[in-house]
Amino acid sequence: MAISVALAVYILVDVDTGDLARALASVRPEPLVVALAIYLLGQGLSAYKWALLGRSVGFELPLHAYLRFYYIGMFFNLFGLSTLGGDLVRALYLGGGRRPGLAINSVVFDRVSGLVTLMALGAFALLAFPEYGFPWLLCAAIAAGAVVLVLGWWLCPRLVKLLPARNWLRRQVEVELAPFWSDRRLLARVAVVSLVFHLTQVVVQYVTAQAAGVTVPFSYCLIFHPVISVMTALPFSVSGLGVREGGYIYFLTRMDVDDSIAVTFGLLWFAVTVAAGLVGGAVFLAAGARLPRLGSDPKSADVTAA
Repeated sequence: MAISVALAVYILVDVDTGDLARALASVRPEPLVVALAIYLLGQGLSAYKWALLGRSVGFELPLHAYLRFYYIGMFFNLFGLSTLGGDLVRALYLGGGRRPGLAINSVVFDRVSGLVTLMALGAFALLAFPEYGFPWLLCAAIAAGAVVLVLGWWLCPRLVKLLPARNWLRRQVEVELAPFWSDRRLLARVAVVSLVFHLTQVVVQYVTAQAAGVTVPFSYCLIFHPVISVMTALPFSVSGLGVREGGYIYFLTRMDVDDSIAVTFGLLWFAVTVAAGLVGGAVFLAAGARLPRLGSDPKSADVTAA
């Protein structure tokens, strides 16, 4: 919270409040509605990717259950560090109080696979469009991040062999989570769905720019969306507040966009995520507003009565 407040105050001091007020007043609502619709569609794709992973390790639930858990998780993302709150909630829903560890691992792998795809997309865009003249250090950091994540995934089943044969972590990796390393068809499908999902989010950026009254090349959106998404995914701020706006100021002012419009762009993106989270809140209420269980249901009638 301190980091978010400090960054927000710094930005508000640095940006002319009059220009910011005029930029906010000139926002076009129609593209914003379209951006929200595409964003929700993309979240549905992400829920489908999670369903592929969850089913591969034994959580044979219908797709609508994964969609419900995912959208409810979006609602709880509004109240935690980055996406940690929503990820924990949807994992607990999936585990149903019986296998929370395995369910959490499915969510972790869902996030890691998406992050690898996102950073690979950003690295490709930086290399494909050198005319934007970004520092080589940024390109190297994005590419290195993707390589480190893939290398960590590849080493994991090899490193756990150093643990005792009956070790819980080793058993999870070698038995319960084995499809995450051995099922090539699953990994290919996850990679394709993840790429399509991130491309929908880039389209959301492109449309949101039109709502803010600025035209940003789609190729440029391919660059700044992955970088800003990685920045806001780090658990250093509440819902990315401050970090996200600072990222937009850095990238858009390089395109001679006024900093007030850059902040407006960031606030509109935040508004889209909040609106989507509220849709998740409606799903939460429609599902009975029941919180996930930390343990299995008691099986004794006497305990249940008590």
